[in-house]
Amino acid sequence: MNLSGKTILITGAARIGQNVVRIIAERGAEKIVLTYYKDSAEVNRAEKDAKNAGAFVELVNADLSQPDSVRGLVEHVRSAYGALHGLIHMAAIYPRTPWEQLSEKEWDMNINTIARSAYLLGKYAGDLMKKNVADEVGVKGKMVFFADWSVLTRPYKDYLPYNVAKAAVVGLTYSLAKELAPDILVNAIAPGPILAPPDLSAEDNAEVLLSTPLGRWGGAEEIAKAVGYFLEADFVTGHVLPVDGGRTIG
Repeated sequence: MNLSGKTILITGAARIGQNVVRIIAERGAEKIVLTYYKDSAEVNRAEKDAKNAGAFVELVNADLSQPDSVRGLVEHVRSAYGALHGLIHMAAIYPRTPWEQLSEKEWDMNINTIARSAYLLGKYAGDLMKKNVADEVGVKGKMVFFADWSVLTRPYKDYLPYNVAKAAVVGLTYSLAKELAPDILVNAIAPGPILAPPDLSAEDNAEVLLSTPLGRWGGAEEIAKAVGYFLEADFVTGHVLPVDGGRTIG
């Protein structure tokens, strides 16, 4: 899909998302809608980079754990721009939940914020994309979701609700790709060690590098490249791409 003139919705534009927004704008997206939840400051850099690349950018407040908020977000895109060509759902939480702290609250928080939001965005965005005029190869839209390399092979300990929610995103990707073919292509990215947390100890950093065959952190640009590939590739759907430096085989 040629991104020139297209409208793209991106959730979660902080940190890694900033690079994703920039590369999409540089590749010609005309309108980019960025969501934030509590503080728009964390997406301000992404907004600035996209505008510098020539895109029109709108920031929209949305609590993606709430169905009405997700529905309202997609309806806003429809009423404001008339069409939606790409969805990149990056927003998520990553709460550590040891066994002793497991509760229905923790379960609901992870499932609603990660898995249910992906399902609802896929459904509402899919309905809107189906109304687009197909391009020369018959594609009307693209969706890119975010899983996690760990749920493909070795789920993290002390992150049970998170692991299940991200695994649901994998299943959702496969199912949406089947349901929406051939008009809409749906894929997912499963990041590995991309950006080191600011509070990561030297010991934990060494352990990550030792467990990663490529022996380094990937950097946000690698995720942006993967998103750009999925948005532009027209014969790939129902695929989950680990961008993990080899962690799934390490």
